[in-house]
Amino acid sequence: MAVEAINSGRLLLVEDDALIRDSVRLLLEALGHTVWLAGSGHEAIETLVETDIEIVVLDLGLPDLDGLDVLPRLLQIDESLAVVVMTGRGSIETVVEALKLGAESFLVKPVDVETLDVTVRQALRQHRLSRHASVYQARVAPGGAGIGPGELIGSSPGMLRVRELIARVADTDASVVVTGESGTGKGVVAKLIHRHSRRPHGPFVDLSCAALPGSLVESEIFGHERGAFTDAKQAKPGMLEVAHGGTFFLDEIGELELSAQAKLLKAIEQHTFRRVGGVRDLSVDVRLIVATHRNLSDMVAAGTFRPDLFFRLNVFQIEMPALRERGEDIIELAQHFIAELNPRLGRMVRRLAAPAARALTGYAWPGNVRELHNVIERALILASGDELALHHLPQDLWERKTPHEAAGLATLEEVEATHIRRAVAAFEGNLKLTAHKLGISRSTLYAKLERYGIRPGEARA
Repeated sequence: MAVEAINSGRLLLVEDDALIRDSVRLLLEALGHTVWLAGSGHEAIETLVETDIEIVVLDLGLPDLDGLDVLPRLLQIDESLAVVVMTGRGSIETVVEALKLGAESFLVKPVDVETLDVTVRQALRQHRLSRHASVYQARVAPGGAGIGPGELIGSSPGMLRVRELIARVADTDASVVVTGESGTGKGVVAKLIHRHSRRPHGPFVDLSCAALPGSLVESEIFGHERGAFTDAKQAKPGMLEVAHGGTFFLDEIGELELSAQAKLLKAIEQHTFRRVGGVRDLSVDVRLIVATHRNLSDMVAAGTFRPDLFFRLNVFQIEMPALRERGEDIIELAQHFIAELNPRLGRMVRRLAAPAARALTGYAWPGNVRELHNVIERALILASGDELALHHLPQDLWERKTPHEAAGLATLEEVEATHIRRAVAAFEGNLKLTAHKLGISRSTLYAKLERYGIRPGEARA
């Protein structure tokens, strides 16, 4: 399922200075965003009315209207809109007032590339969380208990759909099949269904069919009587029996042998079963949830999964999206894992550095959420301060090309170098004027000219 990527937002940039507007636009487009431009407050309002915008980057010093007057008018048009205000240094009172009026965050000119990237990403994530939460609340049946973002991390459309399905099925006793790749969080979904079910105070028992040899799985599920096999020195209840009155979660059910599938079908239909080696029926009342990364329909066609069991189980299906399909959730998940693992590892990490965030969102995550959790845990072990930096991540992860590089797009440094070269040429090599219009000091401009190998005479040509 295609979803919006966290680094492909729809932005309106409101700035009256053409050179600054062009500079910030180039940077935002290089970060993957689609950008609309407005040079005045009235133009910003008109554009927002006519266009589906997610974020407004708003300069407070506009020629026609005060930015603090424009801000509430924009939010009246779209209350879920995220507004990032831009202001010059020394205007902290104005920033505080903008935040009180509903601005999401702020940027101080001259705008730093990494700060711009992180600020816009955070604003975009907050906008989408607000927007999707509104849609979700509208979809949940009146009076129904919803599944909150804190219970299942992620604000992507795919995860909102999963939360909605959990809310729909939890308060029933219907069997549920949770599908998805390994590491996507199928077990988390099973626990949430149990927590919001009619039997939350009953036991939640989980068993992985892939974790045990086929000969032992049947004994683990149904239990065995003394002497049922060589090592059965005493009777042992199975997990199905232990789960009586609660939920039995059977993970990787596609690995279950056909003989055990037949016994499971009887237990579901008749609510009775026999232990291995037993001669009497035992009654059981459980809610069954199963999970698999396999395609059970294909297994039925191949004769490796019983069709009657498949149809009995497949009352309600929830598909967990792969992490690569929910890119906007990666940073949210990473921050959640940082907060969760900090006390366990004795760390005090509070921030995720912008280069590290870009590396995380640029990776394909074949191991899904489980792999992300392991990467964050390893990074926290290496971190010693309050920031998780790029070099704390596995080298093979951050050395990979970003999506922009893989698509053949220019890097931020290349965009900045091109823009500076154009600005120097526009002012015919006058570095004082160039620095002023770029919003940076002359010493900073000199350093960038040296860094990018730009000579004013060459740029003028």
